[in-house]
Amino acid sequence: MSKIAVLKALLSNPKEIITLGYQSMVRKAHIVPYEKNIKEKYGIYQLPTIDLLDLVPGFHEKIDAYSYLTNTSLVTDILMIKALAKRFTDCAYLEIGCFRGESIACIADVVKDCTSLTLSEKEMRDFGFDEGYITSHAIYSKNKTNITNYLENSQTFDFGKLNGKKFDLIFVDGDHTYNGVKIDTANVFKLLKDENSIIVWHDYGFDTETVRHEVLQGILDGTPEQYRKNMYHVSNTMCAVFIRGNFKTTQLKYLSTPNKAFQVEVKAVKL
Repeated sequence: MSKIAVLKALLSNPKEIITLGYQSMVRKAHIVPYEKNIKEKYGIYQLPTIDLLDLVPGFHEKIDAYSYLTNTSLVTDILMIKALAKRFTDCAYLEIGCFRGESIACIADVVKDCTSLTLSEKEMRDFGFDEGYITSHAIYSKNKTNITNYLENSQTFDFGKLNGKKFDLIFVDGDHTYNGVKIDTANVFKLLKDENSIIVWHDYGFDTETVRHEVLQGILDGTPEQYRKNMYHVSNTMCAVFIRGNFKTTQLKYLSTPNKAFQVEVKAVKL
């Protein structure tokens, strides 16, 4: 398409100009500075990518509570975590930031012990959260009896309340600002049970193929230096993962050629 044709198309749809302008401002304010900082500090602009089927061979999982609404994890995000949880006998699972409770409800079905650390209703109102967000909070997980809930801000939470408890698998999905991710990351590394323990971060990407550099820098700056070699992105997800092991990796590419096909069956049931 020629430049003139592009201009005519934009002028015929003013909303598109606003959208593109907003995206440009977001990129200049939030993406480019962090991308530059990461490149200068760590010599990278993205984490190496593990293929989902290399991380979870024979990937075949099911989720029974999913909303298909705004600001939720992808189905692949949640089911990847569920598959990782099943690696452990009597898995101890911690989730920071639970929103509707879709992910922790799914994990609770396959683990013995779940711990949730998420904002209270008062804190959400103090932060100016929409009432619809507050009403939806934990709607899928509230009836799970194997979840211990701490309704507090993870950035100010007294982790002494856990009485020394350590975790096999931790999912970080709270405040996605740089400082929020950095603080949560530094805290969860102190909560790992042993050398087999795993951490997953949501929103490493804006989508499955575009890095969210503000989150990436928070992850890298919050991770102890000796563990940064064990950090990866997982293909077909918006997640980063800390996991020890030897993995074949690739570089994330936008609009990459698919190397797998997912079989999808969707059934909806009224709540």
